[in-house]
Amino acid sequence: MGAKEVLEYMAGILLEYLEELKDTKPNDNDCFGYGERTAYTECLEMIQLWKNAKQVGLDFEIEKKFPL
Repeated sequence: MGAKEVLEYMAGILLEYLEELKDTKPNDNDCFGYGERTAYTECLEMIQLWKNAKQVGLDFEIEKKFPL
């Protein structure tokens, strides 16, 4: 796999994970889930710095779609 394919794969997986965790809020019962969501959001924001990010579907403001 080349770098492009790895970034595409990572972006897709991270978006899937965020969809699963989109309703997770910070609370005493599920701090881990909220931490996961924060980490995935940060990773996607880094991938969004890639010049071809829009071509793999990262053409939106991540924190607007997945607010923390």
